[in-house]
Amino acid sequence: MISSLYKKHSITFFYLMLLLVFSHSFISAQTPDMPFNIYLKQASLKEFTAKIEQLSEYSFIYGEEVVLKHPITLDLKETPLTTILQTAFIKQDISFEITKHHIILKKTTSLPIKQHFTLNGYVLDEISKETLIGANIYDQQNKQGTITNPFGFFSITLPEGNTELNFSYIGYGSKQIALYLCKDTLLTVQLKNDNTLEEIVVLSDKMETGFQSSRMGANNIPLTHIKNTPALLSEADVLKSIQLLPGIQGGITGTSGLYVRGGSPDQNLYLLDGVPLYNVDHTLGILSIFTPESVKKVDLYKSSFPARYGGRLSSVIDVRTNDGDMRNYHGSLTIGLLTSRMHFEGPLWKDRTSFIISARRSYADLIIKPFMDKDTKGGYYLYDINTKLNHRFSDRDRLFFSFYHGKDHASFTNTSSYYFEEEKETDTRERQVMAWGSTLGALRWNHIVSNRLFHNITLSYNRFRFNIKNNFTSANKHLDSQYYSGIEDWGLTSDFDFHPSPSHFIKFGGNYLYHTFRPETQHTFVHSPNEQEQPDKTYTIGGNEATHSHEISLYVEDDFKWNEQWKTNIGAHFSLFQVQKHTYASLEPRITVSFKTSPNLTFKAAYTHMTQYVHLLSSSNLSLPTDLWVPVTQKIRPMRACQFSIGGYYTGIQGWEFSVEGYSKITKNVLEYKDGNTLVGNSIHWEEKVEMGKGRNFGIEFMLEKKTGRTTGWINYTLAKADRIFSKGNVNGGKRFPYKYDRRHSVNITINRRLNKKVYMSASWIYASGNTATLPKEKATIILPEGSYGWGHMGNTGNGVVFPIEYSSSRNNYRLPASHQLNLGFNFHKKTKHGERIWNVSIMNAYNSLNPNHVFIDYYTDEQSEGKKIPVIQKVTLLPFLPSFSYTYKF
Repeated sequence: MISSLYKKHSITFFYLMLLLVFSHSFISAQTPDMPFNIYLKQASLKEFTAKIEQLSEYSFIYGEEVVLKHPITLDLKETPLTTILQTAFIKQDISFEITKHHIILKKTTSLPIKQHFTLNGYVLDEISKETLIGANIYDQQNKQGTITNPFGFFSITLPEGNTELNFSYIGYGSKQIALYLCKDTLLTVQLKNDNTLEEIVVLSDKMETGFQSSRMGANNIPLTHIKNTPALLSEADVLKSIQLLPGIQGGITGTSGLYVRGGSPDQNLYLLDGVPLYNVDHTLGILSIFTPESVKKVDLYKSSFPARYGGRLSSVIDVRTNDGDMRNYHGSLTIGLLTSRMHFEGPLWKDRTSFIISARRSYADLIIKPFMDKDTKGGYYLYDINTKLNHRFSDRDRLFFSFYHGKDHASFTNTSSYYFEEEKETDTRERQVMAWGSTLGALRWNHIVSNRLFHNITLSYNRFRFNIKNNFTSANKHLDSQYYSGIEDWGLTSDFDFHPSPSHFIKFGGNYLYHTFRPETQHTFVHSPNEQEQPDKTYTIGGNEATHSHEISLYVEDDFKWNEQWKTNIGAHFSLFQVQKHTYASLEPRITVSFKTSPNLTFKAAYTHMTQYVHLLSSSNLSLPTDLWVPVTQKIRPMRACQFSIGGYYTGIQGWEFSVEGYSKITKNVLEYKDGNTLVGNSIHWEEKVEMGKGRNFGIEFMLEKKTGRTTGWINYTLAKADRIFSKGNVNGGKRFPYKYDRRHSVNITINRRLNKKVYMSASWIYASGNTATLPKEKATIILPEGSYGWGHMGNTGNGVVFPIEYSSSRNNYRLPASHQLNLGFNFHKKTKHGERIWNVSIMNAYNSLNPNHVFIDYYTDEQSEGKKIPVIQKVTLLPFLPSFSYTYKF
């Protein structure tokens, strides 16, 4: 039947099939990408769907729950269907899905968008109300965190709802605060000091430094480490503790000098409460000016420098002092072999105003005074004074005033009597006084501008001065002379911390410095009793005119967390330096990238560009007060450095951390004295005596550190190379030569052990390849013409006689032997009714290693060679086995 029907109506079936195929092809051609023209004004959903069905031949499917919030108005030309639907259903709570022949509409439930609020405030010590720098704040609910800035302020933005915050700080018990965040909140959090935690962590793990930080080459030095490190003459010292870190050398054994990654001492930026310092040494570097009792926090940066720092090439040492206890009075008194120290702090107005004062003085001059000859007097002493006032106007405003003054003073007086032919006695008196030191003052205001913006503004003054006064008096003449050099700064700094979101931490600001350089001036005044025959006269012998300069800098940096794996810190530092009607400009990019491959493994890379506008003229390996700070000039250009760093960090073993960092640093316009020139106490025309060249510094640093438990410490090893080259040929004949602090190998082992509640033991073992020195290894012969007079090491030669001289054909041609030593320290604590007593016993160079601090060539007579003089290299050891002790009473 079907077959007969098909035959009867075969033509009809053919046309029907053709129509279906054509119809199917036509419908399939209607795609969402085909453009349409549509115009609607205040149309309902029914009118809109009818219009689309008319244009596209799609049909709509939707239920009664799908309704418009507002009518649809459209005026679109040549617009794809998908775009038309998206435009029509904006803010309508309607979603759509396009199938082969239909458009399906569904009602969507719009979830309310959570608001975000900012929680900000200060983290304080519960008892003293001292602000805590670098305290950690972490939100358990939203997995977000931040830290307090150098003034104890924090800000974190979180979504509305339940929040559980954890506050923690080294040496303090952590604190949890749960709250419902529904508005911007100002919060002051107080943490309780827990003495049992003091020795657990050696180096901190803050966002600015450590494993979790986006930065590399950055360390925070805990005060417990500084106070427990074995110390020369039992004098705990900030800079000597830093010397135990990788990539840092101490120069002459026993001194506090720092040579960071092949850089010179003047390439380190020292900051005291944010104000630059030019001299940080006492007694030729045996002590630094930072007294441990006044210090609250020490940060070190040797690569990936934050953009807010500028003006130096090698490192930044940022020292912050205590603010003072706002609740209770307390202090300490320390008596040592070299100095005595006093520290006292407390409230002037409880919970509003506090003060702190720390003072130190040596007393070698007082001890030796009874043993000196009656006609000879003299001595040496040093002192430091640190004071600070802190006033809290409100939770949003604080005012600080900081003052430091330190001085070294050496004097010598000799009285003599002479008899002339007339047998008349004449008395003469000669006195010399040498003094040098720094004075610093800073007025700082902290203001919380808004919940996310913090502002700090600082007005500062800083001066370093060196004086030598000579006085000679006799019966017929009075002579006074004075030698003077120094540098003076006035500064204004404005810094902002901005927290736009939990993943961004932005810092920006600027700085202005007005410099006055007085490299060297010498005056002599001569007075005669008979003014008619020999009137008074004043002479200016040599000297340089004061040089004034202006330095302006602007910076911005963003510490950005992309996700749990990636962090970056991107910034830029722009500076201008105007001197002698000439202006230098520098744009210094800074970038650090951190990639966390697993919870225990992180890799980092950094690029840093730095510029330095000041130079330190020195002709000695020791840090001497006669070293002169001079600015760049029209002839002497700024020093510049580009540093690339890369590193890896592993914390897979609980309580341990392993790190490796490699660096390459290229410096330009570094200064060296030309061959045959030195400072020799006279810097006149110093620009003509120096040459600008290039430096290369390469190295790799390994560090294994134990951070928890009763025994903490680390071992680190540094492999490094540093050299210089001066193309014009005035230095070392234009050939590359090793820098004077080029040390190939360096090892530091540090151990801190808490034996019991009363006894702490620390030990450090140091090994380092020898420094370089320039020794005369060759001889030449000088023939003087008849009638001339000459002398050599052999003595006076007479007229027209040939004599030999010694000379060096290259710089730093001799490498000193390696040095190593073991230092031990013990602290004995005993609680008393009103405080605590601490005895410190330190042993420097415990096994009396005769390390070479200096070498020279001496000659001895060989009797078997008919009196021939044989050259021998002699070494000088400055620090043999040296025990010491100190006593501290805390109240």
